Amino acid sequence: MAVFSEQYATGWRPAPAQVSGVDVKNRWLALAEKHNVCVVGSYQKTVAGGLPQNTMLVCGPSGEIIAEYSKMYLFVPGKEDRCFSPGAEPVTFTYGGVKFGCAICFDLRFPELFRAYLKMGCECVLVQAAWPAARVSDWELLLRARALENRGFVIGAACMGYDPVSGTDYCGRSMVCDYEGRVISDGGVFEGECVGDVDVEGVREMRRVWGMI
Repeated sequence: MAVFSEQYATGWRPAPAQVSGVDVKNRWLALAEKHNVCVVGSYQKTVAGGLPQNTMLVCGPSGEIIAEYSKMYLFVPGKEDRCFSPGAEPVTFTYGGVKFGCAICFDLRFPELFRAYLKMGCECVLVQAAWPAARVSDWELLLRARALENRGFVIGAACMGYDPVSGTDYCGRSMVCDYEGRVISDGGVFEGECVGDVDVEGVREMRRVWGMI
């Protein structure tokens, strides 16, 4: 599975992109099929009669849609709520023997969403983000906390570098956190990759010991 950051194709903006969401969606699906791998991308989903949604797109290796999740908690300080509409509910999917939950950036600050995924039986939650470098300590803290408090894996994919349009320097630091809240893989602050495995049996045993299942 290859997980990309929030609005990777267009860059995060507190405004709708100039590129068609349908075009971006189709390119993600084609990319997954071309490389025969599950790709977790994102696009701006059109909503009939309303504002678009900031949406995670999970593409299967045959170019099929496995799941779509629209960001539930919009980044009000960045005026995202003025140009986008929130998603209505959590979304889960199963791939490679792992049950995943979905979250996007500001969602990470809301523990109730991650608790809902625990109750749904998710062993791992994927978090796409465009997280400012000025708050990188919050990024690591919250990823580790969500993993520890729910005794499951949390994978955060974040963009890096300076965006002259938004005037924001992004943090990078994509991470894989395990059920002990430990960072088992850290992508650092430069372009590259962050690789890790989800220990499903370890999650289940930890939750059994702690009386969470």
